[in-house]
Amino acid sequence: MKKLQGLPFLRGALLRYVRKVSVLLSFFLLMATLAATAQEEEAAARGVLSRKVSYKATNAPLSRVLKDLRKKLDIRFTYNSELISRQPAVTVTVEQGSLETLLKQLLKNTSLHFSVDMGGITIYEDKTVNIAPADVKVTGVVVRGQVTDPKGEPLGGVSIKGLESKEMTVTRADGIFMIVAKPNEQISMMLLGMKPLVYRANPKETDIMRFKMDTIARDIQEVVVNGYQKIDPRLSTGSYYKLKAADIIEPGQPSVDRMLQGKVPGMMVINNSGSVNAKPNMRIRGTSTLMGNTQPLWVIDGMIRPDPVDVSNALLNNLMSPGSSANFELMGNAIGGLNPYDIESITFLKDAAATAIYGTRAANGVIVVTTKRGKEGPMQVSYNANFSFQARPSYNNMKLMNSRERVMFSKQMQEDHVLYNEQYAGLDEELTYEGLLRALYARHITEAEFKERVAAIETRNTDWFKVLFRNQLSMQHSLSLSGGNAKTVYYASASYSGNNGAAKQDANKIYSASFNLRSQVTRRLSLDVSLQSSHRNATGYFQGVNPLTYAIQTSRVFSPDDYYPMQATSTTSPNVPLKFYGTPIRMNILNEIAHSENTSTQNSTSLNLNLDYKIGKGLIFRNTSNVITDGADGFAAADEQTFFISSTRGWSYGDKPEGQKINSSSLPYGGMAYMQNQQSLIWGLRNSLDYTKSFFAERDQFNVSLGNEIRSAKYNGNIITEPGYFPDRGKTFSPADRSRKELSEHLINSGLDNSVSYYGTVAYSLMNRYIFSATVRSDGSNRFGQFSNSRFLPNFSFSGRWNAAMESWFPATTLLTDWQVRASYGTQGNVVTAVGPNLIATYASPDQRDGLTGLPVLRIKSLPYPDLRWEKTYQWNIGTNFALFDNRFRVDMSVYGKKSVDVLDNVPIPYEYGMDIMYRNGSTLYNAGWDLLVDINAIRRKNTQLSFTVTTGKVVNRVADGVFQGDFFSYLTGSGRLTGKPVSSFYSYQYTGLNPATGVPMIGKLDRKVPSNNPDDLLVYSGQLFPVITGSIQPMFRYKSFSLSALFYVSLGSSKRMNDPFRSSKLLSNGVPAPNTNVPTDYLNRWRKPGDEQYTDFPVLRDLGTEDQLRIPYAYPATAGINNQNLSVDPYAAYKFSDLRTVTNNNYLRCNAIRLGYGIPASRLAKTGVKNLSLAAGVNNVFTIANRKLQGQDPEIDGVGTSALPLSRQYTLSVNASF
Repeated sequence: MKKLQGLPFLRGALLRYVRKVSVLLSFFLLMATLAATAQEEEAAARGVLSRKVSYKATNAPLSRVLKDLRKKLDIRFTYNSELISRQPAVTVTVEQGSLETLLKQLLKNTSLHFSVDMGGITIYEDKTVNIAPADVKVTGVVVRGQVTDPKGEPLGGVSIKGLESKEMTVTRADGIFMIVAKPNEQISMMLLGMKPLVYRANPKETDIMRFKMDTIARDIQEVVVNGYQKIDPRLSTGSYYKLKAADIIEPGQPSVDRMLQGKVPGMMVINNSGSVNAKPNMRIRGTSTLMGNTQPLWVIDGMIRPDPVDVSNALLNNLMSPGSSANFELMGNAIGGLNPYDIESITFLKDAAATAIYGTRAANGVIVVTTKRGKEGPMQVSYNANFSFQARPSYNNMKLMNSRERVMFSKQMQEDHVLYNEQYAGLDEELTYEGLLRALYARHITEAEFKERVAAIETRNTDWFKVLFRNQLSMQHSLSLSGGNAKTVYYASASYSGNNGAAKQDANKIYSASFNLRSQVTRRLSLDVSLQSSHRNATGYFQGVNPLTYAIQTSRVFSPDDYYPMQATSTTSPNVPLKFYGTPIRMNILNEIAHSENTSTQNSTSLNLNLDYKIGKGLIFRNTSNVITDGADGFAAADEQTFFISSTRGWSYGDKPEGQKINSSSLPYGGMAYMQNQQSLIWGLRNSLDYTKSFFAERDQFNVSLGNEIRSAKYNGNIITEPGYFPDRGKTFSPADRSRKELSEHLINSGLDNSVSYYGTVAYSLMNRYIFSATVRSDGSNRFGQFSNSRFLPNFSFSGRWNAAMESWFPATTLLTDWQVRASYGTQGNVVTAVGPNLIATYASPDQRDGLTGLPVLRIKSLPYPDLRWEKTYQWNIGTNFALFDNRFRVDMSVYGKKSVDVLDNVPIPYEYGMDIMYRNGSTLYNAGWDLLVDINAIRRKNTQLSFTVTTGKVVNRVADGVFQGDFFSYLTGSGRLTGKPVSSFYSYQYTGLNPATGVPMIGKLDRKVPSNNPDDLLVYSGQLFPVITGSIQPMFRYKSFSLSALFYVSLGSSKRMNDPFRSSKLLSNGVPAPNTNVPTDYLNRWRKPGDEQYTDFPVLRDLGTEDQLRIPYAYPATAGINNQNLSVDPYAAYKFSDLRTVTNNNYLRCNAIRLGYGIPASRLAKTGVKNLSLAAGVNNVFTIANRKLQGQDPEIDGVGTSALPLSRQYTLSVNASF
C-alpha cells in the first residue's frame, strides 16, 4: 500500500526530469541553429567581399564610384546619400583585386565603414564620442525589413522612402529591403493597390522587421484580366472597371446582363421589357456603328462569345416575317446560359488602351468574364438558392376608365352625335354600350333589356391584369465542388434556373454545367481546361399578342369569355396585303393565347484549353485553343381558330363562307407556322510569347507580348414560313395550292467569317511612378472578298500613367493617400458581317413570273459594293484617381472622346437600279463624355461599416457627314439619322392648340408653300431616346453579421413618346375610339363645345374625311423618285406624335433593389458540419420616381412589342451555404 502511495511522487519527478531535458535540448538546438546561421552569413559575406574586380577612378565623387560598382557587380549598396555626398573625391586603381580591398581603399580617408548585410553592402559612419557622454551622436540608422501581404506572401517592388532624408529603395522579390535613415525618421512604404505604411526608425532596433501591408479598394488590388493577358496593376494604363462576384449577384434577375444596370461607370443598360426573356440594350461609351451590332463584346475566360443566333443578315434585308421576328425575341444572348455563381469577376474594358488588343471587335467596348477556379485543399461544397415572388401589375397609377366611366364616355359620344360606320368599325355586337344601343334601335332587344344589360356592363370591371398576368414564383439553384492539391485543383458546378414572368406565358428554364481543371504538370508546364454547357427553353407570345398592350387598351366592360368583332388588319408576310374592308372577325384574347405558341430551344457547349510553358526566366509561351458549338430552334405558330389566321383567311373560325370567297382566300384552311433554326461552329487558336523582366533590383518592370490569332465562325440555318398548319392533327401541314404559292417561304441563312490577327503589346514601369504602354494589332477578314486592299486593318494604342503618390515630394499623410493620372489614344475597329461586297439576288416565289417570258422574277437582296471597308473608331481618354482621408474617400474619373469614320449606312439611289437604297461606308459618328466613380467609407470599424458607392457616366453623340436621307416618318420614331443630331434623336409635330370652332388638333409648321427636306422646318426636335447620363447610388451598411444594401438607378436626359391613348375604330382615321377599347379618364374632359379649348388639350372625337388630311411639304431626295405632294397626315395621327404627347424630360429614379442579409457566425455552425451559412431577403423594383406626365407609363420599357412586359415588384429570398 505504501508503494502504491509513492507512485504519484515518482511520476511527478519523472515529468519534471523530462521537462528539464526538453528545455536543455531546445537550448542546444537553438544555439546550433544560430551558429549555423552565423556561419552561413559569414560565408556569404566572405563570398561577396572576395569577388574579383578591376576598377580605376581619378578624383571621382564617391557616389559615382559606388553607382559604377553597383552596375558592374550587380550588388546592392545601402547608404545615406547625403553622407556620401560630403566625402572627398577618391582616386583608386585595382586590377583583379577583391571587392574588400577596393572598398578599404575607397574609404581609408573617411570615417566610413562597410559591412555585408542580406547579400548587399551597407556603408555607414562610425559613432563619434566626445568628452561628455551626453554628446554621443548617431549619424545613421540601418533599417532592415521584409514586407508581405495580408497572407504573409512577400511583396516585391514596394517603394521605401525616408520622408526627411529622401533616401529611397525598393523591396526585392522576397520582400527584403535595407535603408539608411536618420534616427527617429519616418519611413513610408507604398505599393499600388496596398494601404501605405509609415514606420519610425528606431536606433535601438537591429533585427529584421516584419511589415504587413493591407489591400485597399476592391477593384485594383488584383491583376487586370483583359481576355488575352493577366496584367499587373502596376503596368495597367487603360480605362477599365472590375466587379467581383459579390457585387454582381442580384437575386431574382433572370440573366447576368440584367444584373449590371447602374453598376459600371460609363455603361448604359436599358431594360426594354420586364420579360424574363428580354435582352437589355447595352452601350459602353455611346454608339459606334449604325448598321452593325451595337452591343459590347462578351469574352468568357478568353473566349469571344457571340450571340447564339445570328439573324443580322435577315434583319438587314427584311427577310424575316413577323412571326419569325417574334420568335427571335425569345432567343438569348451570348451569356444567356451563364451561371452567375460561376463568375469570379467581370472586367469592363472601355478605352482604346484597354480594348485595342481586340482590334476590329472592340469599338463597342469589351466585357471580360472570369469564371471561378478550384482552390487547394479538401473538397468544398457550395450551394446557392434564390427564390423570388413577383406580383402582377395593376391599374394603380394608370388613369384609365373603369366600366362605369367607359359607359359614361360612350353616352357622351352619342350625345355629341359621333358617327360610327359599321363598314369602318366592323362592329355588329351586343357587348358594348354602342352595340346594345344599335340593337335597341334595330329592335333586336327591348328597352328593358337594354337598361338591364347596360347596368350589367357598367359594373363588370374586368381586371385584365388579373386575367392575363399572375403572381409568380421563380427559383435558381446552384451546386459547386472545389478542391485539389498543390499541383492540381478542380472546380465543377451545376445549376438550374426556372424563371417565370408576370405574364402567364412568359417563362424560361435554364440548365447549365461547368468543369475546370488546372494543373501544374511540370515545373515549366501548366494547363487550364474548361468545359461549359447549357440548355435553355423559353416560351412567350405569338406576334401581335401583347398582354400589356391588351390590358391597357381594352375596355373593361367585356367578360374574359366574350368574343367581340374586330376589323381584319393583320399581315402574315410581305406577300399578304392588308384587308381594309371585309367581314369582321371575332376576337378573344384567351382564345388567341390558347391557339398560338412561341417557343425556342438553345444548346451551347464550349471547350477551352490554356497552356503555359515557361521557356526561361521571365519568358513564357502561351496557347489558348477553344471551340464553341451553338444550336437554336424556334417555333411560332397560330392555328386556324385565332384572330390572326382568321384575318388572313377572310372569315371567322366556324363561319361558312361562299365558294367564291373560299377560292379567293390565300389561306382557306389551316394555320401558319414560322420555324427557324441555326447551328454554329466557332473555333479559335491563339499563340503568344510573353516576356517579363525586372530591372534595378525590382525597381522597374518590363513586359512585352507578341502573338497571333486565328478564328473561324460558320453559321447554317433556315427561316421557314409554312401555311396549312394543323396542331390538333399531330402537328401536320396540309396547305392549299394557293397558300403554298403565296405564303410558303424557305430561306437559308448561312455565313462563314474567317479572321487572322497579329498583335503585340509592350509596357514599362519606371520606378513604379511612370508607366508607358503600347499595343498594335492587325486584323484580316474574308468579308471583303477579292479586294485585298481592305482585308487587313491595323489598330493601335499608346497610353501612360503617372503614379504621383510614388513621388518623393508626395505627402505621406492620411489626407491625400493616393493620386494617379493616366492618358491614352488609339483606334478600334468594327466589321458589319451581314454586309458583303458582292451582288446577292434570289428568285422570288414560284407564282411571281414575268408576264412575257414566264420566267421567275429575280429579287435583288443587296447591290454590289466593291469598296466595302472596315469601320474605324479613334478614341482618346484622360483619367485620374485619388484617395483622401486614409482611403475613406476615393474618386476615379475619366474624360473621353470618340470619332467613328467609314461607318456603314444606307444611301438613297435611283429606282433604275431596282432598289431605292444601298449600303455604303461614309458616315461619321462622334461620342464624348465622362465616367465617374466615387467610393465613400463613412464608417470603417471592426463591427460597423457604412459606405456609399456612386457610379455615373455621361455620353453625348451626334451623327456627322451622314449619307442617309431618311424618309419623313422615320424622324418621328427615332430611326432617322440626321447630321448634327444624336443617333436616337426624334421629332414631333408642333401642337398649337385645338381649333376653337371644331376642336380638331391644330398642327403648326406645315403651312409652308415651298417643300423642305430639313425636318427642323416642319417638326419640333424632341430629344433622344437614349439617356445622356446614367448612374446609381449604392449605400451599404454592415453591423457584425447583418448587412443592409440598396441600389438606386438614375437616368437623365432622355425623351419618351407617350403610348397611344386608344385604338381607333376606323382604319383610315384616328379620331374615334373603337367601342372595344379603353380610354384615359382625361377624355371625359375633352373638347365638346366652343370655349373648351381654354381648359383642355384633349380633342373632339369625330370622324374626318379625306379633305381634312394635312399636307406635309417634305422634299424627298431627287434620287428617291417620290412625289412630294402625296405626303399627308391625319390630324389625330399628328396629335399622337405631337410634342404635347412627348415627355422631353424623361428623367427618373428607380429603386432597383433593397436587400437585408445575415451571416450566421461560425461559432454556431461548429457542430453542424456547415462552414458558412448566410440568408438574405430583398425587394426588386421597389419604386420609381418619374415625370407625372407619363401617367403611370413606365419610363424605361417600350410600350409595344410581343415581349414588352412591365417591370413589377419582386420579393426575393436567398440561401448560401458551404460545407
